[in-house]
Amino acid sequence: MTRVLYDHEFFSMFRFSGITRYFTEIIPRIGEDPDFQVSLFMGFHLNEHGLEKERHRMKDFFGVKRPVIPKTARLFKMANDALFPVFARRSAPDILHQTYYSRLYPGFKGIRILNLYDMSYELFPDMFPPNQRAVIEKRKSLEMADGIIAISESARRDLISLYGIPERKVTTIHLGNSLVLDPGPTPIVPEPYILYVGQRVPHKNFGALLSAYGRSPAIHRDHLLVCFGGTPFTPEERERTRQLGIAGRVRHMSGPDALLANLYKHARALAYPSFYEGFGLPVLEAMGYGCPVVLSRTSSLPEVAGEAGSYFDPKEPDELAFKLSQVLESESKRREMSESGKQRSALFSWDRCARQTMDYYAKVRRG
Repeated sequence: MTRVLYDHEFFSMFRFSGITRYFTEIIPRIGEDPDFQVSLFMGFHLNEHGLEKERHRMKDFFGVKRPVIPKTARLFKMANDALFPVFARRSAPDILHQTYYSRLYPGFKGIRILNLYDMSYELFPDMFPPNQRAVIEKRKSLEMADGIIAISESARRDLISLYGIPERKVTTIHLGNSLVLDPGPTPIVPEPYILYVGQRVPHKNFGALLSAYGRSPAIHRDHLLVCFGGTPFTPEERERTRQLGIAGRVRHMSGPDALLANLYKHARALAYPSFYEGFGLPVLEAMGYGCPVVLSRTSSLPEVAGEAGSYFDPKEPDELAFKLSQVLESESKRREMSESGKQRSALFSWDRCARQTMDYYAKVRRG
């Protein structure tokens, strides 16, 4: 019997996030396995993925959804950091699988496992606010870990290359797709549209998509550009759409997973122009709904989409416009990409992710 403990760090910071979704998916699956005994300290948390409903699959559990009161985050963090070692000693884990980069519980003598999600800050430092302390903490945490799970082979190679982490210490385990809701037969957006999903921070390269869309009258005449998630458009983005003559054709939407599922299902294509991704979950989600994906030929994205995607150089908006036109103008191509995307997405599952994670735990314990 292997006893595994998961900590509170990411759950205490975010209501929703890809990282907490990952743990929400794998923890109950590992807890069901007779060879593993799972404990989870969510602490005083904000998370709304509902993992506390799976506490019956765990040996030990503590989690209380805290109120959102201004200027109290630090107090709740201090409480969590003080309570966690007490909970950990009672759980007596063989493995501590940390949810974030920190040297939490320094007296722990067992095995530490960490996830590597991406190396975007290290590769594109000019695209992020300066935060040298976080980078130092990340590196020290990864160096201190006994085992590291990278969510893509691309991220694994970047870690080994940039940090000099021994190859034997890092494995690759791909994510699964959590978005499996019925999208419904009726499009929420009735006009034909191209879909963009996610934040529009610099390394996501949204500006290249705006340029490609704006330079192509045939594309923006016949298709809206729908952007899901992230913050509302900034004044700079709105001004850019006015300069390109597309202000009435670009829309921002946000909402529940059911809305996103509908957008994937009925989009003519997903455009994904990112310079770098640790995995690129929207690509997997889109393919699961049969949405053709037009995406950057960079980092982990070919690893996820395989031959189902249509690729372009993210530094070349004209190539993006050309690849979009190829997909949008051909119903047969979209149908072919839709079928190959569904087949590709079926290769990724949370069951597989959890099974490989348990195998990795056993491997690290054996040394």
